[in-house]
Amino acid sequence: QCKPHGAGALAKSGGGLYNEGTGSHKTKGGHAMRLFIAIALPPDIRRAAADTAARLRAHGAEGRFVPPENYHITLRFIGESNALCEAAEAMHSAARDCRPFLLRLSDYGAFSGKSESSTGFVTVRDDQGELRRLYETLEAALWERGFDRGRSRLMPHITLGRSITGDTGFACPRNEAFTAQGMTLYESQSVRGQMAYTPLHKELFV
Repeated sequence: QCKPHGAGALAKSGGGLYNEGTGSHKTKGGHAMRLFIAIALPPDIRRAAADTAARLRAHGAEGRFVPPENYHITLRFIGESNALCEAAEAMHSAARDCRPFLLRLSDYGAFSGKSESSTGFVTVRDDQGELRRLYETLEAALWERGFDRGRSRLMPHITLGRSITGDTGFACPRNEAFTAQGMTLYESQSVRGQMAYTPLHKELFV
């Protein structure tokens, strides 16, 4: 059984995995859920990223743009899993010695695939290296609890859109900064054709 972690409180759950109706969210009918762990963004940083997206559209770019309420910095995509307790325990272990740290927005970038389109994003600078250290600690904690290895290197960014075309030559340097206060485990679902991210567990950096 999942046990609450004091610093991992989300809303009024008292920590641990939760659902606002019952105070517990261990599994969802025993079925696997699509999970990822991310750094949530404050409103001003979401607005700054949305401004870059608006400028990108004005540049003539097209694609499937992400709504600002879904902006985040992915730490670890887990995928289909019902091991919620194990994921929460790994987060608790990784956050134990982590303090709040500064992250800063940078320029526009894009991951190019096999097609002519790309995934557009705002690059996030981790000047102190704290996010990288957190990622490495989290990876080790997840591995110890039976999860597969993730990508070998973290490239922190905020995804603005997918299947983006027409972004050639676009630049939008930024310098807004914020303090990362914790990390959150989310469930990703498609709801009426739109992605919806539900927070399941949070670990604060103290």
